[in-house]
Amino acid sequence: MRSAGVRLRRVAEGQEAGGVDAGALCSAAVLVGLAIVLDGAAASMVNGLGGLLWLGAGALLVRAVRRSERPIVGSVAVLGATLTLVLVARPFAVEQAARGFAAAGLVVTILVRPSGTTWAFLVPAAWLPVHLVVAIGRSLIEGGTRIRTDPPPTAAIVPLIMVLAAWAGGWLAQRAAAAWPNTRETMLRGRTGD
Repeated sequence: MRSAGVRLRRVAEGQEAGGVDAGALCSAAVLVGLAIVLDGAAASMVNGLGGLLWLGAGALLVRAVRRSERPIVGSVAVLGATLTLVLVARPFAVEQAARGFAAAGLVVTILVRPSGTTWAFLVPAAWLPVHLVVAIGRSLIEGGTRIRTDPPPTAAIVPLIMVLAAWAGGWLAQRAAAAWPNTRETMLRGRTGD
């Protein structure tokens, strides 16, 4: 029972993603992946539902981290990582998505320590709105009037890979941070001969 209480406190403090927000983001990624497989009106409808769920999950994640210890650092880190992924990496292939989002989740979690994977989940959650803003901006600059509403031209597994890779990067950063005091202590003991 105590471990459940500790976990709930950590979720409330933005140190861990809760089940609802992380689950909603994964569900949204599955829906977008399904939309990629489908055709026609069904694809557009499922893609729209997935997009709305993605945005809702992002709002839940933002709510979860609002009382964390380093909200400004976390916000800047998430925005910077997400902008980099949208403008530079453009993760449309499985390998690109896995590498880019794992690295982003790792870096964001390191910068926001001691907070946990919630901040890492915010990278893929923020990707959709940032991607949409950039697409609208490009369309306005180029004089276009149409924004694509069809599913993205990518492998169906890529949306879920984005979410899971960011989480994995954050998880690795957490594990490394947890091990660091032990490693540092062992190294210092070795130097002093204790």
